[in-house]
Amino acid sequence: MAHYVQIPKDLNDIKQKFMFGLTKRQVVSFGIGGVLGIPLFFLTRSTLGVSGAIFVMGAVAAPALICGLYKKNGIFFEQTIKNMFRYFKRPRKRTYRTVNLYECIERQIEYTKLKKLLDKIERSK
Repeated sequence: MAHYVQIPKDLNDIKQKFMFGLTKRQVVSFGIGGVLGIPLFFLTRSTLGVSGAIFVMGAVAAPALICGLYKKNGIFFEQTIKNMFRYFKRPRKRTYRTVNLYECIERQIEYTKLKKLLDKIERSK
């Protein structure tokens, strides 16, 4: 009996597993989430109770966990957020503007003529 193993066509999607079936990026993001969330849980457990402390811990650790796990179209979460900010900061209406070089040259010539004329007027006074 022959066993067949499917190989993905796009080899860029294959990531080397680092620990516990997770990539290095995922392990680091889980570590950051744990470093941020676990001490906060113990600090807020007495004032908010266990349920409130777990909610606060999840809210603080979630961005780090999302950065490690979320990937859509080959783009990670933080890059997606940067692209969204860049998109919303841009103006909605874009107008096509050209710079007419000949107009610029004509304006410069006219400016120099007027400057010479004003200099003559000032000298004559």
